Amino acid sequence: MEAKHEPNLAETLARELKTPVEIASNTAAALRRVALPPGWTLEQQDDSGKLAAPLRKRAVVRLKDADSFIDYVKRHGSLTDCTIWCKADYVKGEVAFTGIINDHGADPERAAWRDHRAFFSPEFSEEWRRWTSKHKQAMSQTEFAAFIEDNLKDIASPDGVSLPTGAMMLEMALSFEATQDMRFKSAIRLSNGGVNLSFVQDDDAQTLQKMAVFERFAIGIPVFWNGDAYQVDARLRYRVRDGKLNFWFELVRTDKILESASATIIQTIREKTGNPFFFGDAFVS
Repeated sequence: MEAKHEPNLAETLARELKTPVEIASNTAAALRRVALPPGWTLEQQDDSGKLAAPLRKRAVVRLKDADSFIDYVKRHGSLTDCTIWCKADYVKGEVAFTGIINDHGADPERAAWRDHRAFFSPEFSEEWRRWTSKHKQAMSQTEFAAFIEDNLKDIASPDGVSLPTGAMMLEMALSFEATQDMRFKSAIRLSNGGVNLSFVQDDDAQTLQKMAVFERFAIGIPVFWNGDAYQVDARLRYRVRDGKLNFWFELVRTDKILESASATIIQTIREKTGNPFFFGDAFVS
């Protein structure tokens, strides 16, 4: 049989006076338990916000660069109670770090609140955003030419590799603009890996204009803001529809490029903090 609760003097007094009566308190935690009419439920009131200083550290901060994240973790975290988590999905283009300043330690008898956290997601460079946003996105001749012209400085031609230079890509782009009002006739694959496109004027089927299109080219761009540049290979594609050409490019294995760029940041954070480092999700609400 369940034992009956015997009301103490404070509870009895509260019921008789029908006014709030403090039942118990914890001075160290700044907590009070008060009986409130008319339902006489027991309510806990937290007055810790009125203290001269918090009883413990609590914060959620978002840092803009790796150095700030490292400095914050070292300033507030200890080597035993602070952990760093890396959640990376390179295919989806996601890389993020979470520093839990007051995480559980190795001692099973010492639990922690895990509510002092620092977040950091490396910021992608403008060049990376521009090229990846157009990945596999069809463009008209004019749109493709304008995109190449606007981002011409990103075209890379590594030594010893037969890839078009920026000047060659610009010439091709200008040719696209010149033939935008012409009708596509044929495409012939060349021995050097390119494609020769033929166009005709609608009013003169005998007038041909030929233009070489490169199937492959490369760009050299930083993945992250203020970071090192990486070579990214690209395939040039086209489709004919109603006598008009649509162009697009496919960036080759951007997930591996992102993984390489992230490895540098991961190594820097691990070496400069020295905190326990985990790959995964901390599942902190």
